[in-house]
Amino acid sequence: MKKYAKIINPETKECSVGIGTNTDFYKSIGMVKMDVEQAWNGNWYEKGYAPAEPEKTYAEKRLTEYPSIPDQLDMIYWDKVNNTNLWIEKITEIKEKYPKA
Repeated sequence: MKKYAKIINPETKECSVGIGTNTDFYKSIGMVKMDVEQAWNGNWYEKGYAPAEPEKTYAEKRLTEYPSIPDQLDMIYWDKVNNTNLWIEKITEIKEKYPKA
């Protein structure tokens, strides 16, 4: 998308981008209209230079799938009451899906 921007890192092509409508101000500080894109981390780059999101670690992947601690405690309680293994099965499933590298 075209926005008023100025490259602040010539090596990475990271840009400072004007987000308002004061084009005269942006021009006065050296910004020009250019194609830019926003990267996964929120920073702006000249189009085609935004870095890809790094691969998540096994621990980060697990964290997104583990039930909350209160939910896990509830599962453990009901496993004890009902003589089931739902908690251990759920945790094992996640650990097997995302093994330690």
